[in-house]
Amino acid sequence: MTQGVQHIEARIFRYDPTVDAAPRYDTIEVPMEPRMRVLDVLDYAAEECGLNVGFRYFCGVKRCGMCGVNVNGKPALACWEEATPSMVIEPLGNMPVIRDLTVDRSAFERTTVALEPRLVRTAPYTSFPEALTHGDVQDSFRLMNCIECYVCSSTCPAVPAPDERNDDGRRRFAGPGTLVQLAKVALHPKDDLDRSALLEDAGVDLCLSCYRCEQVCPVGIPIVSGAILPLRAIASKGKRGLARFPLDFAENVRSNVTIHSASLFLRSLGLMRALAMLPTVVRMLLRGKTRLFARAGPRARKQVDALFRAADQREAPR
Repeated sequence: MTQGVQHIEARIFRYDPTVDAAPRYDTIEVPMEPRMRVLDVLDYAAEECGLNVGFRYFCGVKRCGMCGVNVNGKPALACWEEATPSMVIEPLGNMPVIRDLTVDRSAFERTTVALEPRLVRTAPYTSFPEALTHGDVQDSFRLMNCIECYVCSSTCPAVPAPDERNDDGRRRFAGPGTLVQLAKVALHPKDDLDRSALLEDAGVDLCLSCYRCEQVCPVGIPIVSGAILPLRAIASKGKRGLARFPLDFAENVRSNVTIHSASLFLRSLGLMRALAMLPTVVRMLLRGKTRLFARAGPRARKQVDALFRAADQREAPR
């Protein structure tokens, strides 16, 4: 180490599944420069240290979404994440490792394409160009910054691990990155396609609403509030009733004022699945987390009734 020069110590994940029995870490020291990014460290490792590490990038300016990695346990874009004096650089989660920091995104990409994220319209053009205000398209517009990096999907606890994605007939959560692509068109005022069946299959109701995806999104997209929750509303109208939980939840509040968990279980899960969860319901009763009978005061009932009347008026056809 050169005297007086600050250095970065980086432990870099190394693994080639075609030849290596297990992953390992190589440690390098890199001279620290002002405004240095993780991508600069990886470039130095390859160009100056002779470390034949596999990583992916293209634009280097937070636009292509190709350089996602985990830095000290946090998913980020290597081109934009600031380098720190001590770093552990690893591949993104929820995706198979191709080599070192390069992961296979194809499962997410195939799911995205299968959900047909394209605007489908049946009404004729009113003019060309059509007059659309920012208010008309704001729900779709705020999702347009997505760069398809799938950093959000890599950290989502509802996304099944790669070895769990088999064709056993069960619905799987498509992942927040995929659902943002679909929401871009599904929330557009000119899209006429009924996407409720697609969203039922995409498992949009399986989202845990943990907001982890929003916390790690490199471009600050409101993924849960701006994409997944509106898509849940669409999915709840599906003819198979696979994603009715938002409607069941709302009806539970309408009837009981406060959440009555036992009846919500029965309505949303069905009798047989609810009976299987009976031990959980009993524990909730014993711990005061639910009640056999709803109890609500007249003031709370009046407030909830007013809230639902306003919602009904908003949803009424014009």
